[in-house]
Amino acid sequence: MKTLVIASLLALAPLASFAGDQAAHGGGRADILKWDTNGDGVVTKDEAQAAGAAQSAKRFDQLDLNKDGQLTKEEMSQVREARRAAMHEKFEADFKAADKNADGGLSKDEATASMPRIAKRFDQLDANKDGVVTQEELQAHHQQMRGKHQPSSQS
Repeated sequence: MKTLVIASLLALAPLASFAGDQAAHGGGRADILKWDTNGDGVVTKDEAQAAGAAQSAKRFDQLDLNKDGQLTKEEMSQVREARRAAMHEKFEADFKAADKNADGGLSKDEATASMPRIAKRFDQLDANKDGVVTQEELQAHHQQMRGKHQPSSQS
């Protein structure tokens, strides 16, 4: 069953990639025409499937960490953790760059200038109401929101 789910996700990856390409590039016709391998200005089902197969194979190879031709739960978990770590590292770098006075937190002006999503909810995120949002306050807010979205174990 797990293999079927992973295979299904890989099969849908090209469509998700295409939708993402369209959203990122304004939905332009040129995006889909890169699949037009014979250059006739039309993308056939065979051309789309071939492009999808190539994208799926590439994604599979990225996920198959030990290169044994199989995706395991452990590999998927490792990929997920690596992605989380990279996102966390990027956020910390962005936060540090936004913290112009290097005081360890963002004022509303600093957030507005560099981190608009934080600025938009600044008053909510500034838990101690000191006019500065710290990474600790962001983490606490994230944990609180995660808890609200967890299914209740009470019946």
